[in-house]
Amino acid sequence: MPALLASLALAAAPCLAALCGAEHLAGVPLSAAQMPTDRPVHIVQIGDSHTAGDAITGALRDALQARLGNGGRGLMPAGRPHAGVRLRGVSVSTSGPWSVRGLFGSGAAEPWPPRGITGYTVSSSAPGSALALTADASFTAFGLCVAASPDGPRLNLTLGTDTQELAFAGEGPQCRRIVPGAATDSARLEMVAGEAIITGWWLERPSGVVVSNLGVPGSQLQFLGRADEATIAAQFQALPADLVILAFGTNEGFAPFFDSTRLESQIREQVARIRRLAGPVPILLLGPPDAASRNRELRDNVVGGAPGGATDCNSAIQATPDRLPVDGIDIPLWNDEGGTLAPDPVTLSGPMPRAVRRGLPLFNPPALAAASAVQRRVAADLGIAFWDWRARQGGACSAVRWMQAGLMGPDFIHYSAAGGVEVARLLLADLDAARVGGLH
Repeated sequence: MPALLASLALAAAPCLAALCGAEHLAGVPLSAAQMPTDRPVHIVQIGDSHTAGDAITGALRDALQARLGNGGRGLMPAGRPHAGVRLRGVSVSTSGPWSVRGLFGSGAAEPWPPRGITGYTVSSSAPGSALALTADASFTAFGLCVAASPDGPRLNLTLGTDTQELAFAGEGPQCRRIVPGAATDSARLEMVAGEAIITGWWLERPSGVVVSNLGVPGSQLQFLGRADEATIAAQFQALPADLVILAFGTNEGFAPFFDSTRLESQIREQVARIRRLAGPVPILLLGPPDAASRNRELRDNVVGGAPGGATDCNSAIQATPDRLPVDGIDIPLWNDEGGTLAPDPVTLSGPMPRAVRRGLPLFNPPALAAASAVQRRVAADLGIAFWDWRARQGGACSAVRWMQAGLMGPDFIHYSAAGGVEVARLLLADLDAARVGGLH
């Protein structure tokens, strides 16, 4: 009887380990028996530098494609829009003048040129300007999204050895899916006439799993509101999503002044917008991971919060064989005008555990926990799933342990390749546990 009661309690619980609301993920194909036979499964993750760096999404892509097949590289921003945007599985080159506009950074608040869920638009009006990519695996379909005008653009598209002209006309966003005569691993776009305003491109195969990492370094959920609705709708229509993952919260947690009421409003607004533009797709909200700072301006960064809410992380530092435990390094302030973040993934070296450099006292900005609490509560109210990334990582100050284990970089924010694999493993394990347990 006690065992039966325990099993019934687990089945009725709103959370299984760090995953809450798993019942809202019902129908997301994560096993061979659930897979469609006529198309790939598409998982879209929209977020900040953790998503843009592709250490985590790339590891999730590898694991799911190893299990269920390679459905293609998925939707991507075209060209090379930002040093922090990494596209594992493809190599990209550009020639000629191309301008870039993102959802965050210089000029981001301007409505033109339009941007969609890729977070970036690249533009050129110079004939002969070109964008090219080479994929690690062959693809059987190539997709392109542009902002069209009566003047075009006109583009030459080369897939493998076959070239054709694409002529766009009319007004507004257009996405086209082009099937080459044979599978290929290369694509090249060259300007012919007009102005090319490219909001994204994608690679596809007949079946398997696609994981699209659509991240903007430094961004917050509020900046997704700058994306053009018609462009978002066209992109979701061209490559429909089976699961949308929203992965924000780190930059909110490092903002000088965090307002929980404002974040709640932003979550409600963006979830409603995705449902309206993408249809009834399951949504998974990721809470922010643990991270640490020594910027004293962030010790009390919750608007209306009690003073002294920062968690001291110095006691979590482990001694290394050649030195005593010391404090870490400074990290940059969040800055809407385009402050820089440490590279992601981070290249790591040195003894294990890694030494922590000297500096001011190391702590968790209190807004991280506040942001996670808002996300959990609002997700339950909206009927979407929530994954408590920070709790699954180990809770307060676990970033220090992960950094010393070589899983995070010395900024205590970004992940190494090994760290990305571990985060993806933990997330997929919780999704699988919920599926096997009948919670979705």
